[in-house]
Amino acid sequence: MRSIPRAAFAAPLALLFACEDGAPPENRQSIKVENPTHDRLLEVSSLNRRIALRNAIRDNRQRCQRVDGAAYQQDHRGMVMWVALCNDLKHWAIFIAPNGDTQVRDCAHMAQLDLPQCRPVAIAPASENDVNML
Repeated sequence: MRSIPRAAFAAPLALLFACEDGAPPENRQSIKVENPTHDRLLEVSSLNRRIALRNAIRDNRQRCQRVDGAAYQQDHRGMVMWVALCNDLKHWAIFIAPNGDTQVRDCAHMAQLDLPQCRPVAIAPASENDVNML
């Protein structure tokens, strides 16, 4: 019986794993983790959403008398990022973890913290701001 030289197998295997940079291709899967707190924020009224985000800002020991506008921005490292505009015209980024924990960052500091830049949020329509927030 005739044996096949090892080189005959090595060449096809090298071509199979060849890439532009010489490394084997990476298989990356994106996993979306459920975030019940975020889901509830999407379901409630604009007023209740702004109250919840104001409370998150205050719970993180930041100042915000009233949230006049808010918007979901994006997912970031397993958390969801909301941006809130307080009545003093300061924007805050609120990161919500799947377990409901929050982290709040001043949007003016996002670049130096290597976090996503906040997109400005518009003030909610006057009819939604007429009610004093608790």
